[in-house]
Amino acid sequence: MVMKHVINILFSAACILILNSCSKSFLNEAPTAHLSTTTYYQTAADARAAMNAVYAAARPQNFFALYYKIVIGDIMSDDAAKGGGGASDVAEIQQLKLFVAKPDNSYVQNAWQYNFHGVYLANLVLSKISSINMDAAQKPEILAEARFFRAYYYLQLVELFGNVPLITKPLETGDFDQSQATPEAIWSQIETDVDSAAVYLPEQSELTSDEYGRATKGAAYALLMNAYMWEKKWKEAEQLGDQIIHSGQYHLADDYNKIWTTAGEFGPGSIFEISMADIPGKDVGSNVNLWEASRSSWGYGFVCPTQNLVDAFEKGDPRLSATVIYNNEKMPDGTVANTTPSPTGYYNMKYWLPTNEIPYNNGGSAADGPTNERVYRLAVIMLWDAEASVHNGDIAHATDLVNQVRARARESGGNTDRSVLPPYIVVTLDDVYQEERVGTALGDHLRFYNLVRTGRAAQILPGYKEGVNNYLPIPLREIQLSNGVLKQNPGY
Repeated sequence: MVMKHVINILFSAACILILNSCSKSFLNEAPTAHLSTTTYYQTAADARAAMNAVYAAARPQNFFALYYKIVIGDIMSDDAAKGGGGASDVAEIQQLKLFVAKPDNSYVQNAWQYNFHGVYLANLVLSKISSINMDAAQKPEILAEARFFRAYYYLQLVELFGNVPLITKPLETGDFDQSQATPEAIWSQIETDVDSAAVYLPEQSELTSDEYGRATKGAAYALLMNAYMWEKKWKEAEQLGDQIIHSGQYHLADDYNKIWTTAGEFGPGSIFEISMADIPGKDVGSNVNLWEASRSSWGYGFVCPTQNLVDAFEKGDPRLSATVIYNNEKMPDGTVANTTPSPTGYYNMKYWLPTNEIPYNNGGSAADGPTNERVYRLAVIMLWDAEASVHNGDIAHATDLVNQVRARARESGGNTDRSVLPPYIVVTLDDVYQEERVGTALGDHLRFYNLVRTGRAAQILPGYKEGVNNYLPIPLREIQLSNGVLKQNPGY
């Protein structure tokens, strides 16, 4: 897609002109982070370049940048083992998996840093763009995109850490002593930002093909529904889910098994995706494909599906083949899978690449992986809607939604056995949880968060302590930089 090229080229320029400190802690921004901020924001082109830097900050340029989704959402759950070259290979991930990570864990630090970096960039746009003399319709849209992304980054921060500073303007150098807000205050800010953003964001149908990947009304409403699910605002969640479903902007893709292929990017059920640029040799894609590919081929072999996950799929469910690679399985490109290096005997299909798409075979590098990140999909919204509907006592509605998702799955992957995945007569909350697990496994990175959100983590995950492991520890470095203003989460 053209958008993959445009966003990343503009990001490179914006990063050079504005940021010059992309790897620094948000609470330790050097003066160069504000380079030219008094003179740079002058034109509409400056505004768009600055906004594209916000988009690019969400792009997982490498596995480490995305780990707060994959490591937390997948590996810390019962869906995946860490994999790689053994327990000592990136041991800090194994510490997280075993719930023994300490505040000096670099992955914990990076989760804080990457997300607050995104907040900082969004705040720069919101503080600087308002004064630019530019098109009266374009300016509100850019500001809306910035509010959407500030909400996006804060949603991840409150999921991960709970009590975090609420920053709504760019910090000056030395502003390290930012006190923490309550999760309730963060959720309230997320709602405010999304409500404000949705007014000016375009509908999905208004985008041209080279604009795919931009924030839309649907993306904003999906993010807001995500917040409602955490806040247990079941009535609001059901109403918003119905609004998204009946907006006419989305419908379920015909074949679930094609969603995570490159051909399935920006499909009819895609509400928001983070676009990966596939420009060989430019390092503007993702190396998640590399990290999750088999160690017997070109990859590092992380994120290995567990037997527990495999057993969770009903017999004949076509979604299993879209999620799990078996040993000696014949792959779509004709190669034969070797999963023997995996500690579980399985690898993740959703980041698998056919031979002709492996970056090394196209003059590219590890950072040129092409797989987009599917952030919000219609099927996930339908299942969240069903979950909220059960809580609201609207069982018939929940049953209909789950059966629609199952019917699509039944028709996927070339399946001809119409007896698989029979429709529910009356759906239960456990049925919804089951569909959420198998329908989102290792692609949407929701399992750990869903277990925590629904209060089931302590029952299912060995080593998890309710009231402690609901959140990561506040990074030690950030506490030190704040001179103790930041307080550690309980249990750490």
